[in-house]
Amino acid sequence: CKCGGRCQILPTIRECVCCREVTVVDAKCLEAVFEFGLEERLQCITQHSGFQCVSLNKFVLQTAWFQYRQQYDTPFDGPDHERYRHTAYRQLARWCWGFLGKSVRVVLPACAVSCIRAHFPPPGPEENAVYMGHQY
Repeated sequence: CKCGGRCQILPTIRECVCCREVTVVDAKCLEAVFEFGLEERLQCITQHSGFQCVSLNKFVLQTAWFQYRQQYDTPFDGPDHERYRHTAYRQLARWCWGFLGKSVRVVLPACAVSCIRAHFPPPGPEENAVYMGHQY
């Protein structure tokens, strides 16, 4: 981890990537210096105010979910925490990579994934949580 120890170890090697190692995500941290007149670059994407708005704000995630559901005609009967996590991952990818195209997936930084999971955990003890992980 190069972003101050915010990354957690995820189940597979391909998922264990820090935001500082992903060019487009690291560029968002550097971009914040110029946009907000910061004295130094952000250590981690999770510190970016844009990340907070795009991936953690429930109102933004609800709206993005409605758009996704309308566009893909996707029914979803699962719990809210799963819907919020799924939408937060999609929002992060859209914010950093723009339009990827149908069925194109990218590995999200472990620090961002961990932060999103912490904000939208499944009910019950953390050690019992089961996540799907990245799928190509």
